[in-house]
Parts: sequence; C-alpha cells; structure tokens
Amino acid sequence: MFDVTAYGDGLASVYDTLYPTTPDADQAAQFVNDEAPRGRVVELGVGTGRLALPMVKLGLRVHGVDASQRMLDLLAERDREGLVEVTVGDFTRQLPAGPFDVGLVALNTLFMVPDRDRQIETLRLLRSRLVPSGSVVVETYNPWYYHRLTEPRVDVHHLAPDRLMIDTSYADRVTQTVVIVHAELDGGTPRKVVELSRYAWPSELDLMARLAGLRLRDRFGGWNREPVTPETPRYVSVFEVADADR
Repeated sequence: MFDVTAYGDGLASVYDTLYPTTPDADQAAQFVNDEAPRGRVVELGVGTGRLALPMVKLGLRVHGVDASQRMLDLLAERDREGLVEVTVGDFTRQLPAGPFDVGLVALNTLFMVPDRDRQIETLRLLRSRLVPSGSVVVETYNPWYYHRLTEPRVDVHHLAPDRLMIDTSYADRVTQTVVIVHAELDGGTPRKVVELSRYAWPSELDLMARLAGLRLRDRFGGWNREPVTPETPRYVSVFEVADADR
C-alpha cells in the first residue's frame, strides 16, 4: 500500500536544501495572486511553505494540506505568526471545506499520486472545493525528461561539505512510472527514501481534468507565463471550472 507520509517524512530534513526559496517562488506566488481575486487559496502538498509563505506576504489567505507532520512542523518554525492555515492529511481523500478561489498543486505534486484514478479523484475533490469562478493551477515537469530514459539516471546533490544526496532514477514507459531512490550519505549509515511518481502528458492531463469537471484555460512554460515550446522543461496549467451545460 502506498504510504502518503513516506516522501515528506523521509526528506523533511533536507527538503529546503533540495528545493530552496528562490525568485521562482515569488513568481509563483504572484501568478497565483493574479488568479485569486478574493484571495482564498488551498495548496496541496504545502510542505515547508516554499510557496505558501510568499503567497501570504502578498495578502492571500492560504490553507495548506500535507500528509507529513514533519514538513508541517518545519513550516510552523518558519511561520511563527501562523499565517498559513494547515491541515495534516491525505489530500487525495479529504480537503478543507473552503470554498477557495484557487487550488494550487505545484512542483509535480499531482504526479506524486502514483495512480491515474486517484489523480483524477484528487482533481475532482479539488474542483468540489472551488467557487464557481475558481481555477486549479497545476505545475508539472515535462514527462519527456524521464520518458526518454532507457537506463537508470544518477544525479548528485551536495547538501553540505560532508553530506551528499545521490538520486537514482528508473522509468517505466509503459506505466508512465518513475522510481527515484534518494540516498543520503554523511559518513554514517546511508539513509534511503524511495519516491514513486506517475507522470501524465499534457493531453492526458487535460482529459483527466475534464473527467474531474475542469477544462484547460491556459498553459505556460513557467510562472512568468512563458510560451510552451518543445524544449519546455515544465508546464504551468490553469484549469477552470467547466460549466454544467457544456
């Protein structure tokens, strides 16, 4: 059975090093701010607040959901005033009531739900928490990055002078599944975290959204609304609530 807490709990201590707060986070916050006229946002996989904290600085009211209590504990350390409301739990099965103007699923979080039907159910559940004029913003990587792998890929991240993270990635083209083994080395016993994700091509993502009561409004190559090209490394897709009579 898939453990929804494994990824967050296993990488909580190094997450901010792997995914530091950069100008990209501020760009994402501004993007969401432009999509949320009433300022109510729910973020799935809020983590340590990389995007949530810049969003609240813009005046947005953010409710973050994450399965990892360790991640949320780190968020609380950074958010001393408690500006980000949080819920610990499996966002594929339960979400706060809302309603929200925007549902944000950033940094490939939707792909971290390793089953197509549960991905659709996640979008459907998110759709049910939106106002009629609401939108869902989904950031995903270009699947070609992993789909082209014919043998394991190894990447090394320098966490500190005496710490390394070695990532070994395996891709199954048939099931569109990626397994990444994160191995943290610091001179002691290696610590491993296994990350499982299921990617979807843009056309498939659009169909999944349709089944969830959403339709594509825009797609960009980044948070600055860059155009999509064949070399685009990621997609930022904006889905709106589909009218019942369409």
